[in-house]
Parts: sequence; structure tokens; C-alpha cells
Amino acid sequence: MTHQRRARSASEAGPARRSAFFPTPLPISLPVLLLTSLLAALLTTGCGPKRSITGFPGGSTQEARPAPQQAEPQRRRTVTLSTPYDSKEARRKLAPGKNTIRGTASARTPGGEVATCAGKPVTLVPVTAYSGERMFAIYGSDDKGVLRLGQGAAPPPVITNDDPRYLADHPQTVCTDSGTFVFKDIADGQFFIVTGFTWLTEDKKPQGVGLMQRVSVSGGQTRKLDMKP
Repeated sequence: MTHQRRARSASEAGPARRSAFFPTPLPISLPVLLLTSLLAALLTTGCGPKRSITGFPGGSTQEARPAPQQAEPQRRRTVTLSTPYDSKEARRKLAPGKNTIRGTASARTPGGEVATCAGKPVTLVPVTAYSGERMFAIYGSDDKGVLRLGQGAAPPPVITNDDPRYLADHPQTVCTDSGTFVFKDIADGQFFIVTGFTWLTEDKKPQGVGLMQRVSVSGGQTRKLDMKP
């Protein structure tokens, strides 16, 4: 089949708990690399209140007020999927076909600029009972969803029983410099398109979005998507 390269499961992922930001990783695990880089940058600036002594002329000292309490990071919720993953079903639905899916993925930043998926992976996931439940757990929908990343955003859930075959089975492509992507030779059926990207705010804080959208194709058609939050 002529799908773009398939994703490989992240080498750092264990058999049990793993991050669930995106269903398919970058070459260095998109879920871990993207989210970890975001949250690490946000959480390493301080962990608690500090007290200091300020000197004054004449030798007197005065105890300064405690520094403002750093907000505690939100805890990740855990999700256990009830549906087992059927690798044979997923691979069967990824058999070659005559359909094409073309699309763009972008988001407007708080500063008014447009960020795109340029250089980031886009994943094609056939709709199955497992992938539908997984998307709902992550995005709160199995049709179209947005996952906010960065300061103030709730961290993505940890799927306690994620099947590593799920991450390895699905083809992915890479967005062009203009933020476009294409999947060719797709079989008739329903699929999830998943991608994500980040940017820096004016105060150099990382923010980003994960985007998911369901699409149906049949009869050799070309479907066009414009993915936005």
C-alpha cells in the first residue's frame, strides 16, 4: 500500500501507563516529547514559597514577605479502556483503496498570528471500537476534538492499559511548510485524522493544541479538511 510511513511505538513507553496526548508518536514519541517539553518548561521555574532576608543601611535587617505560592500542576487523570484493541481489524481497514484525504491544520495564537502543523506528524486512524473509546477519553468526543496544551491547560489523561500495537499500526505523514497534508489510496470507511503543534506566546511560554477529526470516504472521492480549534 502507498500510505506514508507508519508510526513506531515510543521506545520509552512501558507496557502499562503512558501519556495519551496523541495516538501516534513522533520518531521520539509525540505524546511524550510534545507534552513533556511543554510542561517541563512551565514547572521548572519554582516549586514552593521562598523566604529571604533583605539588608538595610545601619546593619538592620527585615524579613521579606514570602514569595507568591507557585500554583501546583494539575494532576493527570487516568483512564482504563474497556474495549480490547483488535490489530487485525485496524490493519484490514487500512488496506489500499481509491480515496484521498487532503487537509490543513492551523490555530490562531493569542497574539493574533496563525500557527500551523508545518513539520509535524499527522496520523490516520481507522474508526474501531477501541479507537473511538480512546478518542473520547482524550478529546471528550469521538467526532471532533481539541486538546489544549500549555499553561493553565489540563494535562492529557494517562491510559493505563494502552496497547502498544495501536501506536505502531497507523500510518502517518508530515505536514508541509504551509501546513497541508495528504493521505492517498485510502479504503472506503471512516477514519480519525489526528495532529498537534505548539508555539511560543509573547512572554515565551509554550502553548499548543492537539486536533482530532473524523472523516468518511467512499467511491474514490477526495475529502478536504480544514482542521482548527
